[in-house]
Amino acid sequence: MTTPRNEVFMSLGPEEEDISISAPSPSPAPPAPPAPTQGMAEIVPPTPAVEVEDPEIETVDMKLARRKYVEQGKRQTLERYEIQESKRAPRIQIDQRIVLLSWITSVAIAFLTSAIVSFNGITSVAVFVGLSQAWMANLFFFFIEIMYLLFLVAYLILSSRTSINGQREKTWGAILGMVFFAGVAVLANAFHTFDYWEWDFTQPRAWAGVVLSISAPLAIISISKMASKIAFAGPVEIK
Repeated sequence: MTTPRNEVFMSLGPEEEDISISAPSPSPAPPAPPAPTQGMAEIVPPTPAVEVEDPEIETVDMKLARRKYVEQGKRQTLERYEIQESKRAPRIQIDQRIVLLSWITSVAIAFLTSAIVSFNGITSVAVFVGLSQAWMANLFFFFIEIMYLLFLVAYLILSSRTSINGQREKTWGAILGMVFFAGVAVLANAFHTFDYWEWDFTQPRAWAGVVLSISAPLAIISISKMASKIAFAGPVEIK
């Protein structure tokens, strides 16, 4: 009789039957406990690197597309502008040679008119202060007007020049001369007007005459400054 390997055969004697006691089958071995991780760095297998595309890096195709889009937008804007301008009424170009020559001629006429208006006031004041000859009063008028004209021309010339260093020429001397002789004409006209009305400051016509008489030389000062910017070329600065 074949006996299984997991049975133990025991003999109790001749009279009794042999009793076989089956030994329990060995249970499978339990799994090994995990290795302790306290105080030890957990080993993580390295993950493969994934390449991420930088959004700031543009490819050649993206640059060409962007440039094409910008050029197309500019072209459409230019077409809309041309369509809009084609519907406008034609405009006159004011900055022309004939306009500038006309403006200079008008300034010369205004200067002569101012001189004529100032003639009466300047000569009257010259006679009032006392002269040995009456005709000398006219010399004061021409002296004041000619000096103002000379300072005006000097200002226009200096404002169109540059120094050796490439800087603009100083024009404050010419401006002071213009202001001084124009101020003399203004004071002479005001004095003559008040003297004519016997210094009655309550007379409205006296104040009106003063305003009219001093407006002529003041207008020449203002127009002289404009002439240096409108009619005459400015200096070329070297940088």
